[in-house]
Amino acid sequence: MRIHHGGQVLYYMQHDLTQAFPIAGQSFSWGYSEHFIEHVALKDAINWLREMRRLIVPGGLLRVTTPDLKKYIDGYADPAQRFFDLHRKELEKIEVDKAWVSPRRAWMVNQIFQYYGHQWIYDFEEVVHAASAAGFNPDRIAQKEFRSGAREEVSMLDSDMRRDESLYVEMMA
Repeated sequence: MRIHHGGQVLYYMQHDLTQAFPIAGQSFSWGYSEHFIEHVALKDAINWLREMRRLIVPGGLLRVTTPDLKKYIDGYADPAQRFFDLHRKELEKIEVDKAWVSPRRAWMVNQIFQYYGHQWIYDFEEVVHAASAAGFNPDRIAQKEFRSGAREEVSMLDSDMRRDESLYVEMMA
């Protein structure tokens, strides 16, 4: 499939992540994934990362964004609930039933694990573990910020609506 984004033509395909992509190795200079790996079991995420490493040219870039477990745990421990207050407002923007969004701290932590089909929630260390298990060099994995990274055309794909809760990680093939 082809889409236009910010003056670029981008291509994407729907594919079963348990299968190898029907694409020759080293076909891409970069890859991008936003809020995907948390929807699959850790072993499947590692296999997907291994496949992404195969598809990206040496020296190429993979950028992965996912909910940040650290933000949720720090948010739980924060008596002022700064992160939870901000994230609650973001959830209310996207939820049809705003009453579903609870002010309880335990609810905020549980919803990231229980809803949306999430299977595994990551912090930076866990992304490094998964990417290293997939063959990425841990010394070439770095935490980044929203819309900031090694390649502007990749980092600019970050979605604003997930900014408050996301972890941004780049790894070089």
